[in-house]
Amino acid sequence: MPFKKSHVPPDLLEKNRPQQQRAVQTYEGILKAASELLVELGVERISTNLIAERAGITVPALYRYFKNKYAVLYALGARLMDRQNQILVEWHETYFDPSDPEKLFTEVEGLVRQTYDVTCEQPASLAVLSAMRAIPILQEVRLQSHKRMTQWLLSQWQAYYKVDEDEGRIALQSRLSMEVAMAAVEMAIEDDDTSADVAVEEAARIIVLYWRDMIKGLEYIGP
Repeated sequence: MPFKKSHVPPDLLEKNRPQQQRAVQTYEGILKAASELLVELGVERISTNLIAERAGITVPALYRYFKNKYAVLYALGARLMDRQNQILVEWHETYFDPSDPEKLFTEVEGLVRQTYDVTCEQPASLAVLSAMRAIPILQEVRLQSHKRMTQWLLSQWQAYYKVDEDEGRIALQSRLSMEVAMAAVEMAIEDDDTSADVAVEEAARIIVLYWRDMIKGLEYIGP
């Protein structure tokens, strides 16, 4: 589920999405340089000048794609959110059986583990997540991503169950479940004393317990 540009503040929109191979390499080089500098210097100390220098391009070349450093960081955040969201969509499509929703929740641990794995795979993921929490102009990417996925999950339940009276509760539970999973993922990445396996297992256990009673009360209406 790619991040919708309609939710992106104008100053953070990419100017151009590269198509040709050389342009793609330049674009990826900018993101790679920004990731490295974000870890080394922190969000406040990096600049477009430093990003361009690290990427081996001129500042005007960087401005062909991004208006400012926050637009670069926004692109990094949107990429990470998109990858995490894709894991959720694929997991749901693979395991969701409307006639037996309990099956879905036997696979929650796998969902949290895949989310952890894909987050670890993106360079500077923890720094990007921290920036999206700390910098007001970047907070929207996380907020809108979680809101979109909450509505998507709600639509999946609405297609098969009578949930009119429970819409608000299901939406809230979906959102809180995502936050629990992400808190476990971030804890496992940033805290060397925390076992990733244990964090994943415990987050999955919390989510399953949270949903179990609600699932039992849903009325199946078919496709």
